[in-house]
Amino acid sequence: MPRSCGRHQEQNAGRGKGSSGRHSGRRELDQNFLKDERTASRIVVESGAGRNDLVVEIGAGGGMLTHQLARVAERVVAVEYDPYWVLRLRERFSAHDNVLVVQADARKLKLPEEPFMVVANIPFRSTTSLLHRLLDDPTNTLESAHLVVQKQVALKHARPGRTTLKTLYWSPWYKFSAGLHLPADAFHPKPGVDACLMVAAKRGPPLVEPGHRYLFRALARQAFEGRGNSLSKVLRPTFTRTQLRRLGSDNEFYLDSYPSELTVRQWTSIFDFMVTMIPRDR
Repeated sequence: MPRSCGRHQEQNAGRGKGSSGRHSGRRELDQNFLKDERTASRIVVESGAGRNDLVVEIGAGGGMLTHQLARVAERVVAVEYDPYWVLRLRERFSAHDNVLVVQADARKLKLPEEPFMVVANIPFRSTTSLLHRLLDDPTNTLESAHLVVQKQVALKHARPGRTTLKTLYWSPWYKFSAGLHLPADAFHPKPGVDACLMVAAKRGPPLVEPGHRYLFRALARQAFEGRGNSLSKVLRPTFTRTQLRRLGSDNEFYLDSYPSELTVRQWTSIFDFMVTMIPRDR
């Protein structure tokens, strides 16, 4: 992705069907457009985007959110896959020197090399793949992601205490929270569920060194996908019984607990012990 944004020259792209047809096409991808500028403004305000920020917007569509971002951010990269909407965006923002429209599949997008944030109303069906693209590599320059997702998805990642394998993949490096609630009526077409602004903000310092991310995730997979359902069983291939008792005592969990009952900080403490005390072949 270019490191600077300027006025983008229009490229050839077919207009295709009319706008109503485009809404139908987006519905097939679980893309739901924001209905009004007020809602878009609330999202941007809650994101905290400001004059010194490079903001990447994924799934820009007709530019409802892009317009609000362009008013407050230093630079906006509006990413859109559909050539129809790409052309419309370039027409709408041709006079905005701080908006760059990029036609790309966001799941394969080259991320900026300088610090940036993401503010986006993403297709619900693509939530997991986009989270992987943005969060899998904690050495990238992403500072925060503010994503409109299904409400239950935001609450699952942001809930305190219990965790899931998917959340544990990212939470040593990103802190999740659930913010602005958006009812289904705020979108067109109207989705079957409410939405929420989910925030993933990079931790400083991280709970696990980024260079250890693959080893940490291997431990998490062993715990959540290994034989048995209690910590004493799934962690036994790595730790001795004495070590497990010590870990449980030091980190205040029971060995008959499920892996999902531990917090991310308890898991990172287990990992630190493993790196320090356990031979690499175990």
